[in-house]
Amino acid sequence: MIRANILWKREAKQRRFYEASAKAFLGDGLPWNWTIWKQHFRAFTPILDFIHPLSYLFLTTKTVHTSSSEDAWSQYLAWMRGCWQGEVGQVLEEIQAWQRKLGDPPPKAPETDPRKIVARTARYLRNNRPRMDYPAYRQAGLPVTSAWMESLVKQINYRVKGTEMFWNDPEGAEVILEVRAAALSDDCRLSKHLQTRPGSPFTRPPKPPKAPAEIDKS
Repeated sequence: MIRANILWKREAKQRRFYEASAKAFLGDGLPWNWTIWKQHFRAFTPILDFIHPLSYLFLTTKTVHTSSSEDAWSQYLAWMRGCWQGEVGQVLEEIQAWQRKLGDPPPKAPETDPRKIVARTARYLRNNRPRMDYPAYRQAGLPVTSAWMESLVKQINYRVKGTEMFWNDPEGAEVILEVRAAALSDDCRLSKHLQTRPGSPFTRPPKPPKAPAEIDKS
């Protein structure tokens, strides 16, 4: 994790992210994403990727409207528009009302328990509400989804998560990920590395040190 932090900071500095006039940090709801933001990108506007709350809302509407798919879809559209228009508080209140109606989930409730699904969505919105002011982000010209990066991650994963690929050395897998990322980079860093790496036919081997001159003791 320490190595990753160093790489993130160095890469951001190399690409001059900190000098940008408009800065945004997008992520999903995982806490460690926002730990990275606090450590290295506090000057960036934190934004929850809009696609992620939609998946929570869709599952919740299917959970609370089991008897009618039309009611579920109408509810989903209403909550989706509410979040998009910055009315996350109103959406959260409605979901919490459903939670009170269904009751709190027991400690060992399965993941498919309706009470647990609704409670999980309510908690997700509460935790990420400060990062869901989408009207303000759009007005500032900031992105609200990391779809492009998600696609790039899949291209990187193809190299390490393919068929019959097994890793018993995490450090080896990390190195392969770095090479794959370099290959997909747009600044030719991989070709530069291959031309300057030790053992490259394009690199001259270092000259051996000269032997010290012998001292005439006669």
